Amino acid sequence: MALVAESYAEAAVLGAVLQDPRRALEVRGWLRAEDFADPWRREIYRALVEGHLYSHPDVLSRPPHERTQALGYLVLHQLQRTAAVQGWQVSAEDWRHVAAYVGDLPRPGSVPNAAHAAGYARIVVQASHTRTVGARGEFAEQAVLAAVLARPDQAQQLRGWLRAEDFADPWMGHMYQALVEEGLASHPAVTSRPPGPERQQVLGRMLLEQLQYKAAERGWTISPAMWLEAAGQIRSGIRPVPHPEQAALIGQRVLQSSIQRQVDDSRWRVEFSLMSLGTPAAEMEVNSMLATLQELEGRWERAMGRPGAVGASLPPAAGRRPHLAGTEDAVLGSLMRDPGQVEQVRRWLRPQDFTAPGRAELYATITAAAEAGGTIDPVLIVWDAHRRSASPGALTSDEVWEIASAGVPGVAVGGGRELVEAGIVHHVRSAASAIEAAAGNPAAAPGMVFATARGHLQHASAQSARLAQANRHTAAPARSAV
Repeated sequence: MALVAESYAEAAVLGAVLQDPRRALEVRGWLRAEDFADPWRREIYRALVEGHLYSHPDVLSRPPHERTQALGYLVLHQLQRTAAVQGWQVSAEDWRHVAAYVGDLPRPGSVPNAAHAAGYARIVVQASHTRTVGARGEFAEQAVLAAVLARPDQAQQLRGWLRAEDFADPWMGHMYQALVEEGLASHPAVTSRPPGPERQQVLGRMLLEQLQYKAAERGWTISPAMWLEAAGQIRSGIRPVPHPEQAALIGQRVLQSSIQRQVDDSRWRVEFSLMSLGTPAAEMEVNSMLATLQELEGRWERAMGRPGAVGASLPPAAGRRPHLAGTEDAVLGSLMRDPGQVEQVRRWLRPQDFTAPGRAELYATITAAAEAGGTIDPVLIVWDAHRRSASPGALTSDEVWEIASAGVPGVAVGGGRELVEAGIVHHVRSAASAIEAAAGNPAAAPGMVFATARGHLQHASAQSARLAQANRHTAAPARSAV
């Protein structure tokens, strides 16, 4: 569907200018021939707008109702001249098809309203940007380097918030480091040249020399064939970029992918530490992940032109963990069968650690009874549940009695630890998912995404601290088998 819309928009913007040549003034400063995916439409636009045929005296001297036909003739004539100069292989039959196509472009069926030329052009530019960086951002690293090579002044727009380590491809990272972080793009040998191909050639040559010097100094193993390939890549500009002046926008896509990778890596380290190295290591990793997120958010805000605009945290939405419903029931049942455990868990196990319906309220009832100095009697707990059964999501007295009857003494501490650990993993994964879901989504509000992720991580940090408290104040029994 996107390809159909793009093709329609390309034809419509050309038809709008042919229909009303004044519309060229609305698009000529920002829509470029390279934005067109179709090569014929690209050349038509190049002749029509960039070649200034829309303002040709033969067009302007005619009455309005004759301008479209005169302009179409000039476009076709220019295409034929370009074909002759560049050696295109176009048969007479093909030229008849091209002439018919140019004639059809301004018809009402192709252009419902020429006044919408700028709107059609915006669709073309957006589609062009998507092709430049890739639908998933897979070409963004090449594109941002190509933009700096084409427009060295754009390096200043990237310096400080986009870093070489943000590049997944190490070779691209080395290029970026040389061009931007080490200042090749602003070297006097480059800036003293006039803008254009000469400046790009000088910068490309200096970049290749810098890479070769680093390779020799650091002992990189690079074959002559690979150097030839690198030289050809740099000489060709790496990748077509219709709008090199948008280097910062392309760089944001590189940073977005880097944020996703770093957050996902931090999530993996938290889960590994929690399962293999113990609570203190997990707590350190959660806090490290929180610091990483804060640093990344600061760089993102600088990329967006809002330095120092790191926002507040958003409270995370409650999330159920159905696979632990049995563990929740085992903990509650054990506490009712063996009330002596309540004192061991109530300082670090919280009602919000229970996510199955009615369990948080049941745990709160049990701990409230203990804090009031009363007896934790399953019969009284069941009666309390009966009084609350009309509340939405509350457990019935039969359900509470079933949980109490199945309870096994002595497993509440171990089961409680599992619930807190699961909460940590849930919040860390939710933070990573928020970042991942936003990657490549133009509608995602980055500030909201970071605030949501930070809220999850702050909860995970608090849970890690509680889990550490549990380990300090209780002996570590064997894990519950439920």
